[in-house]
Amino acid sequence: MSFLWLGWEVLINTFEEGMFCYLLLKQLGHKKEKDSLPYWGLAILVLFTTILNTTVHNSNIVIFLLLVADIIFATLCFGSSHSSRFFWGCAASAIGIASNTIVFSLASMFTNYNLNSLAVPSFIRIQMTLIYLVICSVFYFTIIEITSKKTITLPRILRIFLFVLLSLGIIASDKLIGLSIAIHNTADTEIGAFHILGFTGIVYLGILLGCIILFEVLGDYYQKNTRLTMQLREANLVQNHFENIQASMKTLRQWKHDYHHHTQTMQLLAENNQFSELKSYLSELNDTFANVTSMVSTGHPTLDAILSSKILIAKSNGIVVEQVIFLPESLTVPQTDLCIILGNLLDNAIEACKKKDLLQPPYINITIKIHKDMLYLKIINSSDGIYVMDNNSFLSTKKQGEHGYGFKSINKIVEHYGGFAKYEPKERSFAATIMIPLEGKEGIA
Repeated sequence: MSFLWLGWEVLINTFEEGMFCYLLLKQLGHKKEKDSLPYWGLAILVLFTTILNTTVHNSNIVIFLLLVADIIFATLCFGSSHSSRFFWGCAASAIGIASNTIVFSLASMFTNYNLNSLAVPSFIRIQMTLIYLVICSVFYFTIIEITSKKTITLPRILRIFLFVLLSLGIIASDKLIGLSIAIHNTADTEIGAFHILGFTGIVYLGILLGCIILFEVLGDYYQKNTRLTMQLREANLVQNHFENIQASMKTLRQWKHDYHHHTQTMQLLAENNQFSELKSYLSELNDTFANVTSMVSTGHPTLDAILSSKILIAKSNGIVVEQVIFLPESLTVPQTDLCIILGNLLDNAIEACKKKDLLQPPYINITIKIHKDMLYLKIINSSDGIYVMDNNSFLSTKKQGEHGYGFKSINKIVEHYGGFAKYEPKERSFAATIMIPLEGKEGIA
C-alpha cells in the first residue's frame, strides 16, 4: 500500500473514530475535569484501527478486534457507570455494521460497480468510503440529538447478550457483503436477485438496530426497577426510624411519669436507713431503664432516634459501643438522608459483630462531627475478615434479596451531596468513613 493510500486510511479512521469519541463525550463525559485521557485514547485507537485495516485481511477479525478495542476505550477513558460505558462502547461497531450494510445494499441495487474493487485501493472505494462516512455521520449525530446524557444500567447477562449479538452481526454482515460480491461476479444473475439482496440487507439492518434499541429500553427498565427497589427499601428504613422515634418518646414519657414515684421511694428508704434495700432498688431501677442510658441527644430528633435505637440493639447483643458525637444545631443535609446512611452503616456493623468467628470482643466505635466544613462520620466495628464483593463494591451479608442495597443507598446519597465514602476492610475490623460538604458551616476540628 502506497503512502498516499496509507494517509487516506489514517484520515478516514481519524474522522470515524473522532465521531465515536464525540459521541462518548456527549453520552458519558470526562472522568474528571480537564482530562486529556480520551484524546490520547483516540490517538491510540486510530493507530490500532489503521494497523488492523492495512495488515489483517479477514474483515470478521478486524471488526471483532475493533469492537473489543472500542469497549476498552470507552471503559478506560470516560466517566459514567460501567454499564453505560459498555453499552456506548458497542455503538461504533453497531453503527459501522449498519453503515456497511447500507452501502453494499445501495451498491447492489443501484450501481453496476465491481464490488471486489471496494476491498482494494481504487476510485470506487473512495466513493463508497465517502458515502459510508456520510451515513455514519447521520447515525452519530442523530443518536446525539435524540438521546440525552443518561446512565444506562445493564445486568451482566444483558451485556453478554449484547456482545454476542454484535459478534453475530459482524459475521452476518460479512456474509451478506460476500454474497453481494458473489452475485455481482455472476454473469447470468437476474436483476431481481440484486433487489432481493438489497431488501435482505435492509431487513437485516432493521433487525440489528431494533435489537440495539431493545437493549437500551431493557436497560432503562432495569435501572428504574433497581431505583424503585432502593427507594422502597429507603422508605421502609425511614419508616422504621420514625417508629423508633415514637418508641423512644414513649419510653421518655413513661420515665418522666414514674420519676417522682422512684425518688419518693428512694427518699423513704434513705430516711429509714434501709441502705441495703436502697442499693438493691437502685440496681433494679438501673436495669429497668437501661435503654434510657443509651439515648443520644444531638438536638436532631430523627438522628437521636436512629442512633439511640441502634446503640440499644448493639448493647443488647453484648456489643461494646463507644461514641463521640458533636453536631451543630442546623445541618444542610436532611436528617432523613443521614438516617439512611447511619442506619445502613450501623446495621452492617451490628451484623458483623454478631458473627461467631471474631478474633476479639465485638465493638462499635461511632464518630460524628464537623471537620473542615464537612460532615464527618466514621463507624469502626470488629470483623471476621470475610467480605462479599461484586465489581469492587461491598455487599452486605444479610438476606440474599438485600445484597448490596445498603452500600448502594449510602453511595448514592454521598455522591448526590458531592461527598465521598471510604471503606477499609481489614482482618480484625471494618471502617467506613463518610465526608459530606456542608455549605456555610464553619469547621470544628
